[in-house]
Amino acid sequence: MKRLSGLLQFMVGFVMGVAILVGGATAVAYMLLSGMNSNPPKPVFTEEKKEETKEEKAAKSIPTTPVQEQPQAEVKESPNTPTPKASPKPSPEETKRETKSEGYQARVTWQSGLSLRSEPTSESTRLGGLDYNTKVSVVGTSSDGQWHRVRLSDGREGWIKAGNISRVE
Repeated sequence: MKRLSGLLQFMVGFVMGVAILVGGATAVAYMLLSGMNSNPPKPVFTEEKKEETKEEKAAKSIPTTPVQEQPQAEVKESPNTPTPKASPKPSPEETKRETKSEGYQARVTWQSGLSLRSEPTSESTRLGGLDYNTKVSVVGTSSDGQWHRVRLSDGREGWIKAGNISRVE
């Protein structure tokens, strides 16, 4: 009877040891694999880094306390007060004129998406982004052919770099 009891204890201990070992290995594997399951962070390009720093500077200069708008009284300037005049600077529109073309439908073919810009230059304000395979209407092209003016389905318009879309029939 002692032999049977000892054998039974050995078998129960062996099964429990294997169960603990398998359970522990499964838990460790789950933790490691779940950490790898998340997507990597979105890359930040140099153009976006410059814009972020500009936005951060603007955010720091804006007061954080809410200001209520009040009607302003009219201020009359004295005739001796000089009025500041801005020096005329040619806009990108003047340097790169838009040529109107018949609009056509296209899709974004650049895998990582495109930046929608306010003017046909890389330095202009970024209005947003277009994901891969987004459908757009091309409504114009810059005179140098390097930029397309596009209209999105929500009505927004902007400029994208040419060569990153394909015409849809």
